[in-house]
Amino acid sequence: MMGDRHSISATTEVERTSSAPHVALIWLAATMTASSLPVGVLIAQWFPLAPFLWVVLLASALFATVGILSIPGFVYGIPTMAVSARVFGKSVNKLISLSNWLSQLGWQAVVLVLVVYILRSVFDNYGVVPTNGSIYYALALAILGNFVVPIIGYKAIVAAQTVGALFLALFALAILMHLHGGQALSLAPAVGHVDGLQALGGISLALMGGAFSWTMFASDYSRYVRRDTPLGKMALWPSLGGFLGGGLILALAITLYVRGGIQVGASGITITATGLGTPVLYLGFCLFAILGLLASNFLNSYSSAFSLAVVVGQDLDRKKFTILDALLATLLGLYMLFVAPSFWDSFQTFLDLLIVVAAPWTGAMIIYVLWDVVPEARGGPGRLHSTPANAGILALGIIVTVLFSNNPIWEGYGARLLHGTDISPLIGVSTTIVMSLLYKLLFSPNVAVGEVRDQRLGG
Repeated sequence: MMGDRHSISATTEVERTSSAPHVALIWLAATMTASSLPVGVLIAQWFPLAPFLWVVLLASALFATVGILSIPGFVYGIPTMAVSARVFGKSVNKLISLSNWLSQLGWQAVVLVLVVYILRSVFDNYGVVPTNGSIYYALALAILGNFVVPIIGYKAIVAAQTVGALFLALFALAILMHLHGGQALSLAPAVGHVDGLQALGGISLALMGGAFSWTMFASDYSRYVRRDTPLGKMALWPSLGGFLGGGLILALAITLYVRGGIQVGASGITITATGLGTPVLYLGFCLFAILGLLASNFLNSYSSAFSLAVVVGQDLDRKKFTILDALLATLLGLYMLFVAPSFWDSFQTFLDLLIVVAAPWTGAMIIYVLWDVVPEARGGPGRLHSTPANAGILALGIIVTVLFSNNPIWEGYGARLLHGTDISPLIGVSTTIVMSLLYKLLFSPNVAVGEVRDQRLGG
């Protein structure tokens, strides 16, 4: 089982006691949290002409990228950002890792704000505290939970989150059936037709808050899986866990918004008891959503410190840096709650800034895994690959992603051509997949290099 220190060195055989199905449960727990609620709300608001059911299914199917990028961690025993150093070089990878660490701080802040909003909804619904002060009582409890969770310990958190995710999945299914979620997701748009561009926009937004926000952590958990696990299963089980968890919570978010179970506005997001149908469903969903969000923040900080460890080049004590992350995320959450023009502007900007690096990085890493890691794991030779070329491909992918991004900070030229629709995740990942594949086919030397060296940072 994972230890109390963030290790960027390879896991030992003694530590490899996990299984691929267990990793699927980790990804189910990681994705089956209420952090996707605002993503579903924005999809329903911005892309009303999109076929919601297909958006959910296709975006969730792209959790296959998480499965593919779980393979290097299993093969080499090192976390994702240490694998990334082998592809882009140590210097460039420090910048990638820093970006990844900052993105996780952003998610932790978003999660904290969502806990505050859900607690406020419960307080206001039952009148247990004065209405004008409910957000402050909610904030106090959320901050307390954010700092207590790291002290409990990793094993207890993983167990609690897994159980909580299973219960939240049951509540989600019950709510979807009660609200006739199939009908809500497949409702024909008001004008009677589906818009393909809006469908792409909906999928892109789902990827920002879903699969592509997790790819940079895929190998962090597969590195503990037993070596006798087949590669196919190592890719399949994380994909399946993410597909089920991510798809279910996104479907629930869209259904709740369509059916009036979620109300949104300048003051944030509110879960309504009447919208969920019964007090049991309402309280059960809120309870497990809050517990799941707090546990998710612990896993966020656990993985983010892997990235920080790569930046500083040494192992970091887990508990100390989990508490540091909680402090920084709390400060950012306070900004979102009380200083930013609105939570929604902050959330949208955060998603776009996250995806600027994550989407093109994901495309380049997919080709690396399929072209280099998988053949090597099956007994083939290692291959030389040019880190400067890979870094150049990533840089170009980032530029293209920026050009097709549309958020409160900027609107790229590509987004303007598409009438403001942001499909930057799809453009970014496609660009680096095509360029990496072309480079491999045309220029990459086919030279065996034998054993992979430098297991620590992969120079």
